[in-house]
Amino acid sequence: MPFVYIGRTHDFLGKSIWEIVGSLKDYGVGRMVIKHRYKRYSEPCFMRIVSAKPLMDEQNLKGTLLAENVFRGVNYGVVDFSRVACKTDYQLIPKHEEHKFIKALEEYKLQDLKLYSPTVEMPPLFRLLAEQRGHHETTFKFSVKDNSNPRARIAKEGETPNTFVTYNIGTPVCKKLYEGVDYKLPAEYSLS
Repeated sequence: MPFVYIGRTHDFLGKSIWEIVGSLKDYGVGRMVIKHRYKRYSEPCFMRIVSAKPLMDEQNLKGTLLAENVFRGVNYGVVDFSRVACKTDYQLIPKHEEHKFIKALEEYKLQDLKLYSPTVEMPPLFRLLAEQRGHHETTFKFSVKDNSNPRARIAKEGETPNTFVTYNIGTPVCKKLYEGVDYKLPAEYSLS
């Protein structure tokens, strides 16, 4: 009778950190590891092990792991990877290839910082409703609770924003879809 697997599959490829560092001298301190999932990015991504202390449990899944994390060209410093070290998605970078990753990080130029405007214009229909109800404000205050993107933030006082959020249709990617349709907004709904 064939085996029937139940549940979700995963796309991990490789070994767990503890399988890798268990066979290395000094538990791999100073060596570089890459997550298979991070290979999809063109920016340099890798981890350099700073400290590894496996708990030597039966399944070899637990321990404390600190590593210097470089993700998409940004160095996030030393990060605790203890909770995700058991996932079988890591590959050891050979010593003779480590210089390629370091060189790619040095040559990588970060994209310019996106500064968003602290206010956003209301969408046309919402603005029309606000005007009908007697509200004079036509902008929203733009706020972000968790700024997980280090390359984008809201402009502070005195800074000039370089990225604006607008609610216009713009030029369509596929003009064939809009043949015979007037997709321009009337002048009274124009955002400019």
